[in-house]
Amino acid sequence: MTGNLYSRWGIKDSGEDITTDILDMLRNANSFIVVGGYNFTFKTAGYSFFGILLDKVKQGIPILMIIPPNMTGFHNNQPTIINFCITNGIGLILNGNNHSKWLMTENDLYYGSSNFTETSWQKRVEVITIHKHNHILTDWKRRTILDFHSFIMREIGKITRRRTMTTILGLVTKTIDVWTTINPLILRLNPSIEKVILTLKNYEEVEYQLNKNIEDWFQYYDPKTFNTIYDYNSRILNKIIDLCEFAYLNIYNETTQDKRIDNQEIIDQYNSLHSEFKKTIENALANLSENINLSSRATTDLFENNLNVLRLIESKIRQADNN
Repeated sequence: MTGNLYSRWGIKDSGEDITTDILDMLRNANSFIVVGGYNFTFKTAGYSFFGILLDKVKQGIPILMIIPPNMTGFHNNQPTIINFCITNGIGLILNGNNHSKWLMTENDLYYGSSNFTETSWQKRVEVITIHKHNHILTDWKRRTILDFHSFIMREIGKITRRRTMTTILGLVTKTIDVWTTINPLILRLNPSIEKVILTLKNYEEVEYQLNKNIEDWFQYYDPKTFNTIYDYNSRILNKIIDLCEFAYLNIYNETTQDKRIDNQEIIDQYNSLHSEFKKTIENALANLSENINLSSRATTDLFENNLNVLRLIESKIRQADNN
């Protein structure tokens, strides 16, 4: 990477290590820390990353992480990350659309393609920008730093306004509506592949709806209840992913010209995967009410503590903007 005393930018080549750069940003923070990320780990460098965050919480420095629910993946540890943050006083916003990677304190700003993992920091080729923004031009700060600040404030505003449901029953009803809505978006295969094409096109909308459902449940963060809903949505999404991956590899992709498929084995295998998806939806709908105590309201203490952290971050950013 090239740069000067206050800024570094460019390509981080394989083998170039930015671990110290990232961790020093956390260590040097005295007012607030905000992390926007997609992929995190507790392994190797992750121990240091989250260890420093916990030290900062103990020092009274508010921390906010903006991450997606991220329900897919072979070793999906996002529920663990979510629980770790909210039970240790680290502010959290779930945003299923977030794919950005950045870190901001009152002193420093990192943004780029690197995830917050040892592999990205040390081994992968990444696009990296690092700024000590207390030392750079005021005009640049106004146009860039304030853009990050504005995004943070919008995200905090969304989550503080989201608490429109007052009972677990209301969330259960909305969840049933989501699952019922996505059910017909995933279609069986007949000799025409038009329904398969439509299913593939619907994937992102289905993923969005399931992520949004997790975000809504987060407003009543009770670990047992949240993990139950998370598990239901993960199972549904994973069945859809299995179906869509098979369809893309065997039925329809950018190279396809025929609009019909005559291979009965492929038809049967696709429809078998479709049946598994349908069964997963049906089981989730049947079991939802049984596995959640509808007669009581889940504790909101953890989420209220989370809101307090968000409000403190908001106050710190307003103070920074006025300096």
